[in-house]
Amino acid sequence: MSSEKLGSDPYGRTLSAWTCARSHDAKGAVAPCGNLGVSLCSKCHQVKYCSKQCQNAHWKRHKKTCSSSYASNEWTPAFERERRPAAWMTGGSAYELPVSFGKAGNYLWGNMPAFDALNVPMNEGPAIKNQDIALCFAASGDLRNVVKTINGLPSDYSGKCTLVVNDFHPLVAVRNTILLCILLSPSEPSAETVAEVVLHALYSSRLTLAQDGLLQSWINYADDAERGRPGNHMGQMIFSSHCRLEWAYPPEVGALLTSIRAADYPTFIAEADRRRIMLAPERIDYRERYYTSLRPRHRVGFAHFRETGVLLPFGQPIDSYCNSNRLLYSEDAEWLLKDNANPAAAWSPLEVEAMRQKLNLPDEDYIGSLFFHIKEQLAEFARRARRFNLVVILSAVDLRVLPQLLDAAGMKDLRFDRVETSNVMDTLGPSTIISTWGPRLNPRSPHSALLMYSMNWAFHVSGGMVESQWPRALLRTMTELGCFLGFHPGMRLTKEPPISLLASNLGAFFDTRAPFRRYLHLNRVARASRSAGVKERKVPRILPSRLGVEIKEFDSPRITITLEQFYFTGHILFPTWHERFIEFEVGEVPIVDVVVSSFVPSSTILWPAVILLVGYGLQRMGWLSYIPFM
Repeated sequence: MSSEKLGSDPYGRTLSAWTCARSHDAKGAVAPCGNLGVSLCSKCHQVKYCSKQCQNAHWKRHKKTCSSSYASNEWTPAFERERRPAAWMTGGSAYELPVSFGKAGNYLWGNMPAFDALNVPMNEGPAIKNQDIALCFAASGDLRNVVKTINGLPSDYSGKCTLVVNDFHPLVAVRNTILLCILLSPSEPSAETVAEVVLHALYSSRLTLAQDGLLQSWINYADDAERGRPGNHMGQMIFSSHCRLEWAYPPEVGALLTSIRAADYPTFIAEADRRRIMLAPERIDYRERYYTSLRPRHRVGFAHFRETGVLLPFGQPIDSYCNSNRLLYSEDAEWLLKDNANPAAAWSPLEVEAMRQKLNLPDEDYIGSLFFHIKEQLAEFARRARRFNLVVILSAVDLRVLPQLLDAAGMKDLRFDRVETSNVMDTLGPSTIISTWGPRLNPRSPHSALLMYSMNWAFHVSGGMVESQWPRALLRTMTELGCFLGFHPGMRLTKEPPISLLASNLGAFFDTRAPFRRYLHLNRVARASRSAGVKERKVPRILPSRLGVEIKEFDSPRITITLEQFYFTGHILFPTWHERFIEFEVGEVPIVDVVVSSFVPSSTILWPAVILLVGYGLQRMGWLSYIPFM
């Protein structure tokens, strides 16, 4: 396959900068320019042209987005213009027909920013250069955390890196297999070229003819791979003397791969289903709730991506993207994501902004900056993976079963320097994760860590939600948020701040430390940790405990970022602000912690009383006479 045809521009070249936005000639015929764009549109600053002639020829097509109502500072969402309650406040179409707005359970793009599970500077440091390491992504989702972690190693890393990448979802397993083959294979074109192919395979609903051809060739190869025991799907790809990929999948993964290979449907049918979900009229309030907090031109860009389905810098011609991306559709041409799926949630918005500044891109095009950030991450991963001593093992089982699978495959003694489990603690509970994976940490490394995060813990403990505060405390939180955003008591406002802006960000100023600690106690985390031979890290060394703070400020009761950083983290990422990260390391939990956690009641009102009674009893017995008690 010629690498000149696999890129993202209209002629299959890779994008290092914007090309001219003209896609049709003055008569309306498809005629992409292909020259380098040099002059920004003076009104929107979102597209570039190589000449005045191209700009004039393209105006008829460009004026709709250039003059979009979303670009106005005076824009308001439909529910405000129509003076009605928003559907997201009344539980409208979101709850009545959830399946109509995408496949429940398909989170193919992720909903938390990619992170480096090693964080070498705060852990192993320069010594890691020559060390053999083993990393397990036990519930990987897509490959973004794998990519970030490998990119976090020293560029001259010379040790052996063993990667175990597992996800229970068959479609995730298929996607990871195909995309890793493309990224790792030295027979494929340059790292920059395959990065653009993989980027579109991850996030674009349509591909160019050449990109689809490359994707199909690897799907065919994986489907034709050697099969193991009856029904199981097993394969191996040796890319070089120092890089190989192995997979062992249950029957359903092989069956899905075969169905994806055989799928044959018109692009317009698939595109119609995508638009049915992503542009559903019933869901306009949910889309515009997100748009409300965005800067005007960012609104235009996100709406444009939702309209086209192709992840490219704004205004780049997309007529060459004519084949459906079979990794985002079922064999029956059904769009496989929910309508709130957003690739911007999968990558750090602060890192995307840093990429924009590095390339001197206009700040009006966030989607374009996101494109170049993802491309750089994927290209760097491809370069490193082809150079490093790398063994990648893929599986698709429940993460509770994965240790036994590794044992059966002759890897009983394999211990991991990092185990990353995504937010599976939300479904299985933290103690289950600890009991399963704590014993698999590398006991010889003081840096080995089990990583977990929760997005839903606050629903399972009294006082976990910001809305659960007493009215006076809630008012103080609202006032603190308003002052942070620049609204002060007594100010004369020409326009009231959107209620969604305030409602969505109250959690940024809510102290989640105590309720999260109660959640851990209720789930008997201390007892599970002691049994598994691990303990919670009191000072994290991989990630801060919550969004909106630096790792050195992990214990802050509220966010510590600037207002500018808040825009990217709070508005682009759109978190709940209740997300909590937690790390465990090899060690022993003091028995007193286990005893205390055994007396935790479900009521937050009874908690202080129980602590006092336990302390009083222990003091009377002389066990804790040093504790002051009144």
